[in-house]
Amino acid sequence: MSTTPSVDPIDQWAHQPIPEKLWHYTSVQGFEGIVASGSIYATDVRFLNDTEEFVHARKLATNLIEKTPEFGQFNFPLRQVLELAVNEIFKSDFLNPNKAHIFVASFTSSDDDLSQWRAYSHGTYGVSIAFDLRAFRPPVESDSAVTFAPCVYQEDEKKELIQHALRHFVSVSQSRWNEAMLRFPKEYGTARQVPDAEQIAKFTDQVFASGDYTAQVEIGLGEARKRIFRLAGLLKHQAFHHEREWRLVLPISPGSDTTNLAHPIRFRSTNASLVPYIEFPLQVPSAPLVPGLAPAMRLPVNDVMLGPGASGDAVSAALEFLRSKSINVVPRRSDVPYRQV
Repeated sequence: MSTTPSVDPIDQWAHQPIPEKLWHYTSVQGFEGIVASGSIYATDVRFLNDTEEFVHARKLATNLIEKTPEFGQFNFPLRQVLELAVNEIFKSDFLNPNKAHIFVASFTSSDDDLSQWRAYSHGTYGVSIAFDLRAFRPPVESDSAVTFAPCVYQEDEKKELIQHALRHFVSVSQSRWNEAMLRFPKEYGTARQVPDAEQIAKFTDQVFASGDYTAQVEIGLGEARKRIFRLAGLLKHQAFHHEREWRLVLPISPGSDTTNLAHPIRFRSTNASLVPYIEFPLQVPSAPLVPGLAPAMRLPVNDVMLGPGASGDAVSAALEFLRSKSINVVPRRSDVPYRQV
């Protein structure tokens, strides 16, 4: 595993420019609810359609360990150190799907995709709503745990990002080992005597038990944990690549009082389960019509498309509904030539 420093690819991925239009496929009922409430449901990550949600990062890290050389420079136990780091990182409550509360609102850059009409719009009779969400990413300086970025599907890209998340920790450990190995001959070796196994063990124990090394390791682990957490909600199985999903990842800190949240956890029923979700407001302030007045809030809808199964009457009704909510968007019907038979 290379330890050469480089531009942070995780930051680059997480701060890609947000498209002017991001789409959300839903049923007619979902369309009505989003527009009427000005909010969208963000679903508990454990209940999304990818069964590997939020555990995919651990699998990728484990695969990385298996492919890592056993020893690095000066016989540094590279694989063992990496395995210890991954085990420690994934002990975090933030990365334990049974302890963390991670909610996800899903969008896509695909504006008229048949597979998503079929999957999310109740048999192609639903609606896809486009939003301008460029104001919804927290600024870099806020160091917020909230992430708004595209999902990662390609295996080589996921591998590179996981490697980078662990790189600082490995670099710290490797450099400390190198320093020790260079010092060792001066402290224990002579021209007439070769250090024995007990001397080697004593020296390395002293090095790695020192307070400054422990502090460096904790900093490295903390950085790696933070990076892995940012990635965990974005890594998806390659089978879902056609969805071109963008995610607004909304974590609730483990141990938080979930009875006193700004956006309380609610539940909706499906055929299989009760699904936890939060209602996340999508409204943004608009320019006030009268100077000095507080700005009104508006839903940043900038396009609406009805599914291939929608009728002309459905398009007209959607137009009237949008106008009743002061949304000046003319809905249109999908161009996909699909008919259910």
